[in-house]
Amino acid sequence: MIPCTKTGCRRWFRNKSGLTQHMNVYHPVLPSINVSVPTEQRQASLPDEEEYQFLPDDDDHGNPPTDSPNLNPLAEFVGPGDKYYRNYHPHLTGHPCDSSGRFLPTGQSPEPLAEKRPGDWSPYSSRLEFELADFLFTRSQMSAGNINELLSLWNAALSGTHGKPIFRDSAEMYKTIDSTPLGDVKWENFHTSYTGERPTENVPPWMTDTYDIWFRDPKEVVRNILSEPDFSDDMDYRPFREYESATDGRQWEDFMSGDWAWKQADIISRDPTTHGSTFVPIILGSDKTTVSVATGQNDYYPLYLSIGNIRNKVRRAHRHGVVLIAFLAIPHTDKEHASTDAFRHFRRQLFHASLAYILHNLKPAMSKPVVMRFGDGHYRRVVFGLGPYIADYEEQVLLACIVRGWCVKCLAMRQDLDSDALYRSREHAEALIEEFDLKNLRDEYGIVGNLIPFTSGFPRADIYELIAPDILHQIIKGTFKDHLVEWVESYLKSVHGTTKANAILDDIDRRIAAIAPFTGLRRFPEGRHFKQWTGNDSKALMKVYLPAIEGHVPTGIVRTFRALLEFTYLVRRNVITEETLIAIQDTINRFHEHREIFRQSGTVQTFSLPRQHAMKHYPDLIRLFGAPNGLCTSITESKHIDAVKDPYRRTNRNKPLGQMLVINQRLDKLAASRRDFNRRRMLENGDTSKAPGSGPRDEDADEAVDSPMSVEAHVELARATQTKRARTLTDLAVELGLEHLPTIVEEFLLQQQNPDDCRGLDEVPLSECPTYGNKIAVVNSAVALFYAPSDISGIGGMRREYIRSCHSWQNGPPRYDCAFVNTNPGLEGMRSLDVVRILAFFSFSSQSTRYPCAVVQWFDRVGDEPDADTGMWIVRPAFTAHRRPSVAVIHVDTIYRAAHLIPLYATQPVPRSIKPHHSYDVFTTFYVNKFIDHHAFSLLSDSY
Repeated sequence: MIPCTKTGCRRWFRNKSGLTQHMNVYHPVLPSINVSVPTEQRQASLPDEEEYQFLPDDDDHGNPPTDSPNLNPLAEFVGPGDKYYRNYHPHLTGHPCDSSGRFLPTGQSPEPLAEKRPGDWSPYSSRLEFELADFLFTRSQMSAGNINELLSLWNAALSGTHGKPIFRDSAEMYKTIDSTPLGDVKWENFHTSYTGERPTENVPPWMTDTYDIWFRDPKEVVRNILSEPDFSDDMDYRPFREYESATDGRQWEDFMSGDWAWKQADIISRDPTTHGSTFVPIILGSDKTTVSVATGQNDYYPLYLSIGNIRNKVRRAHRHGVVLIAFLAIPHTDKEHASTDAFRHFRRQLFHASLAYILHNLKPAMSKPVVMRFGDGHYRRVVFGLGPYIADYEEQVLLACIVRGWCVKCLAMRQDLDSDALYRSREHAEALIEEFDLKNLRDEYGIVGNLIPFTSGFPRADIYELIAPDILHQIIKGTFKDHLVEWVESYLKSVHGTTKANAILDDIDRRIAAIAPFTGLRRFPEGRHFKQWTGNDSKALMKVYLPAIEGHVPTGIVRTFRALLEFTYLVRRNVITEETLIAIQDTINRFHEHREIFRQSGTVQTFSLPRQHAMKHYPDLIRLFGAPNGLCTSITESKHIDAVKDPYRRTNRNKPLGQMLVINQRLDKLAASRRDFNRRRMLENGDTSKAPGSGPRDEDADEAVDSPMSVEAHVELARATQTKRARTLTDLAVELGLEHLPTIVEEFLLQQQNPDDCRGLDEVPLSECPTYGNKIAVVNSAVALFYAPSDISGIGGMRREYIRSCHSWQNGPPRYDCAFVNTNPGLEGMRSLDVVRILAFFSFSSQSTRYPCAVVQWFDRVGDEPDADTGMWIVRPAFTAHRRPSVAVIHVDTIYRAAHLIPLYATQPVPRSIKPHHSYDVFTTFYVNKFIDHHAFSLLSDSY
């Protein structure tokens, strides 16, 4: 037995690894790493008590008032019509207090902020000065040289007019931006180096190098997020459980609705001094990213921070709810030493030690409440806690200190990951490390026993529990793209041989390339064969791949893909109910059942794949953390663009990191100023700001609409009338080849003006027939606005898409989109809708009433249920008794949104001459693509 060498500790251990783990957890020091803070940087030492507004031990500030049912109810109805209700945590209630921590009486207003004078644009002299700085630096991202040239020309134009220049040059503009106090969290840095034993000869370079880590104080970053007025309406101040009023069925949405936040609040509230406080979970995310390959491998390692109190839609919309807080070090060495155990160990422990150092300023407030001001103006006592960590699998392995190939969540053996197994836990891992040597830990439990997770020094933090689900890398890029899509290719080659399999794969590519365009759909003109796959590429392929392989692969493979796609779209939902969890488990079971065809055919030998295995844990993770779409790596990967890649492109490439830090800080200050000016209503009537790097809008991209939900769905015609298209109804009839169009319009008007009249047009006397002018206005598109919170949408869940109908789209071939039309409002899903193809959008007047409408061709449903294999409805063009296309004129108010159809290819090869704009004309039967987006999936999935 080996005793602990720490004075006063009486623990004994069976082996050295147990002693090592005990010392690192209970008596920690930074192992083999020397941390030094440069003298020119603000000292980043452990926080002193005075840095926090701690409550004194003899707290006489009292408990939160108990007579405040309206301010802190334990249960209340939420949502329109009291459709849902919430039960709130009884102790961590988020009760307002004053700046010294004394709880306020019920209904008392917050302490007033020191408001600036109306019209105070400081540090800018005027609105024009701010707008110019924001335009040049944020929106145009203009270089200093170009700014100087522009300002020189501007100032020259003012000479002789006695006009005052706005800025003399870029230096003056930068100085003004830098003097902004809002959003100001300064960058700090510290150095690390290896201090362990070194060989006497041939010392590896990594042992002598010094590594810089740049970071911002996370406490101050959190303070900024909490105090942001923009977030006040989208912030949860206490854990809750939400239920449907009619059924008492539970549902999960935002982070604070999950069981983890509630359980943490239970633990924290064992200390009575925390009662009435607000629990603030710290959400972290990190991932290496490459900014340039052509000019050399330039990698960066950003660390991001968010908090669990802001709602998922805020985190997904990137409204400054996810903040860059650090650039971690990436150690490099020569090839000789890159694969050594010592270097790998140093690199991993450097990661954990750096995280522990960056976050140490939060630790005191994880046990003792501090006072912070929130965006609603109130002060509240705050207790921090380390929350979920957003990471891909490689990063998860590093975080959890496990061996690659093992599951980071459970103890299933790596050779049989889908077997039932207990979840990992910090306590269990520590017990194993004390009991077994390093080899047994690695071989039997997948634990790297000589690594110390950064969470070990923080209260209530279990890294195994905190690993968040990752839809992007585990499911979309992992299970779908890297596994199933590759397995299809291997299957075809094993069954048909390489030559015929390649011919089939070429046909699959032609099928994908021939699919009709749709707003926001990524095109694959050459099929799937390109080297660099992004997450967006995989998402786009997922939308169209299933119909493309049908007919070339057995039904079992088709059903495997269907199960995976349905799983992906279910877990991506904004709100997940108990019924949804049952459906998710059903898709997992079906996926496991149908994927066996790949093993039976010899395509794969094992399904023990960590990313695929992760599907099994999603139901439990949803119960813990709420809907996974608020914790996905797609959030941090999108943040890479604004925080890393765009700033890098703006540097001169000479020591770019320092320039990137300054660029990020200036962007934060400009954004904070704009939010402040907006809050004070100083930018109304002319605020045309855009996100950094947004550039011009893609004309064929759908858009997030940053406005509250006002309608379920609404469609209106575009405003721009097409002067080169028909201007009369007669001309439109010729243009469309519909000589009976005037009769169709008369039937439309008769129904519009006399909705209860069931007579046909031939039964109506001529004197009662509706009249209208021949003049019309034709437009090329309509805009559909609808509520789609599970897709990329605005803060209120609204989304905008464009429905096209024109002879030439973007100076190319014609485009006539399809749409859903409400025809049976008493039914649900596809049974309440019909599919049409839009032949023309136009408007005309009759009896002083303007009618916005569309000429459409109807589709008929094939069967009364979706297809059993693909799960998609099938439609075909409708014809009259005279075998003419069934055409009608409809009011645009009956259009719900755009629809996407994919041909039912069967087994016939697609000719190379077929292009996307041919798709709706040359094929006769179509799937209604429910996988085109999450809104369509919910709309067309009757059983979910």
